[in-house]
Amino acid sequence: MKIVQSIADDTLVFESLSADESIKLTHNALELISKFEQGSEEATAKELGRACCLLLTVAEDFMNVEYWQTVEELYSGVNHTFYKEEVIAIRDYYLEHLSEQPVSLHKQR
Repeated sequence: MKIVQSIADDTLVFESLSADESIKLTHNALELISKFEQGSEEATAKELGRACCLLLTVAEDFMNVEYWQTVEELYSGVNHTFYKEEVIAIRDYYLEHLSEQPVSLHKQR
């Protein structure tokens, strides 16, 4: 239950970020996952779990049980190399979600 509470706490933090903070953390999460995919940097399972949690939170997808189960497994510290395909799928899902968003010509203040 502690793991679920940790994910819920992180989700609340991610939801309360300013636009600039969200963009910075999202960029860092995407970079971390790309380096993990390429094998150029060994991230911990928890770091990858937080990155996936952030991407799913920003995409406002709280219903994809399979993705959230992956996040829970990563938070628990499993051997994350077994979850490489799932981590990449969450990243790709986020990027697809991003491409479907309308482009605004006005900056947020």
